[in-house]
Amino acid sequence: MRIKPLPEEVINKISAGEVVERPASVLKELIENSLDADSKKIEVFIEKGGKRLIKVKDDGIGIHPDDMIRAVQRFNTSKISSAEDLFALQSYGFRGEALSSISAVSKFKLTSRTIETPIGSELYIEGGKLQYFRECGSPLGTTVEVRELFFNTPARQKFLKSEKTELMHILDVFSKYAFIYTDKTLSISVDGKLLYNFYPSTLKDRLLKVIGEEFEKDLIEIDYEGSLGSVKGYINLANAYTKKKYIFINKRPVRDYLIQNTVKELVGDKFYILFIDLPSYFVDFNVHPSKQEVKFVKESSVVNLVKSALNESLNIFKKKTISYTFDKEGNYQLKQTTSNYQASKFEIIGQIEDTFLVAYFNGEVYFIDQHVAHERIFFEILMKEYLEKGEIPSQKLITPVLLKLTPDEIQRLKILEDRLKNYGFSFKIEDTQVFLTGIPYNMSQFSAENAIRDILETGNLHITAEEIFSQMACKMSVKAGDKLDKEKAYSLLKQWLETDNPNLCPHGRPIYYKISLDEIKKKVGRL
Repeated sequence: MRIKPLPEEVINKISAGEVVERPASVLKELIENSLDADSKKIEVFIEKGGKRLIKVKDDGIGIHPDDMIRAVQRFNTSKISSAEDLFALQSYGFRGEALSSISAVSKFKLTSRTIETPIGSELYIEGGKLQYFRECGSPLGTTVEVRELFFNTPARQKFLKSEKTELMHILDVFSKYAFIYTDKTLSISVDGKLLYNFYPSTLKDRLLKVIGEEFEKDLIEIDYEGSLGSVKGYINLANAYTKKKYIFINKRPVRDYLIQNTVKELVGDKFYILFIDLPSYFVDFNVHPSKQEVKFVKESSVVNLVKSALNESLNIFKKKTISYTFDKEGNYQLKQTTSNYQASKFEIIGQIEDTFLVAYFNGEVYFIDQHVAHERIFFEILMKEYLEKGEIPSQKLITPVLLKLTPDEIQRLKILEDRLKNYGFSFKIEDTQVFLTGIPYNMSQFSAENAIRDILETGNLHITAEEIFSQMACKMSVKAGDKLDKEKAYSLLKQWLETDNPNLCPHGRPIYYKISLDEIKKKVGRL
């Protein structure tokens, strides 16, 4: 077959595939255009998870009528004049670079008016073909409507996820730009209902509206200025928290595994939102069409900047942080076994700080974490019942309980609802309110509520049964600080010794530590 140039229509669809992956990527491009247009107010309207409609309306400077056609043509922009500009980007690109791709795979309408023109203009493109361009009444600013995304590329349309999942990605994009531009008014309506309406405020205020007001006490502010640049934001070191991570470089949301791994190495898998400002020449945003990945001139300098910011803000190098990495002695203890031990031969000595059970058996003293031991017991009970019956029995609540969830969490719950029914949970979802109507038969209402929140806060839409059961077991178990009498302590000890894996809790933490009397005698000089 002879080589020949591709038709323009095919080229446009290929280009669209590089920029337009799903409705959320369309929203990203449209919001960035509005921001570059100096908009003070941006309104977003979504229908059917963005599959039916993605509409963005702004009050920015607008597009001149003479530029309307150019704005939707390939390789036209108002911000880049030379190749050097690609390596010193100060804007998101402004109209033209993505609109051509978006209009090639949708039913696309662009309406705009500038302050110089008394009347607005609008154009309508269907599948990359201009249908009309005419004058119209329009407020100052620009409105872009993207309908029926991928209607002319059914193969790509088929790969879109459910409306709930696509909406989750849309809300993630919207939230990120709301965090960056706290001085602007941003709102988003979904299927006719206002979901978020942000007025100019602080980052902390917006962050708490998205992740939940109850986490305010756990946030630690980061504010660091270094010779290379600055790092600002918040981090949370509490364990019972969403593990979501936000990284922004020069006001762009990015995925950067170098920074993620640096933070994880220092403080573990925690929630954080970091705004890193670097000289424009030091960062290349052009390694991916969506500009969500970056390259640095010198990676080690960025790593050192992030480390210094965390070191100063958290003082992490002066404190011993909680870690589940063990030294040689710790690893050896994990290899110990309690198999074939009979509880009746253990002597319960007592309880330390209402947290550790102390028991003696066969020349060795055991220190048992009562909470994680109980976690192991409940985890195995849940797993065995689920494997035998295919579900966890549920008990109906006499009075449904209103759950205080963020819009993001409600969307996650809609996606996970059917699966959670198998584990004993049932819900009544009404617009922006969720009621808990049924809970696992062996859980208290309070424990069930907390377990649901923890499950949703993970942000994991593919969470496994084991992960869910570990969350449930955690909430069902006795806590550190709960006083146990000897009878309860012995019952817990007996059940723990009968589990299949008495060494580790469902999260992988060690349950106990033991030390021989001989070793104690050596330490005090009796041997």
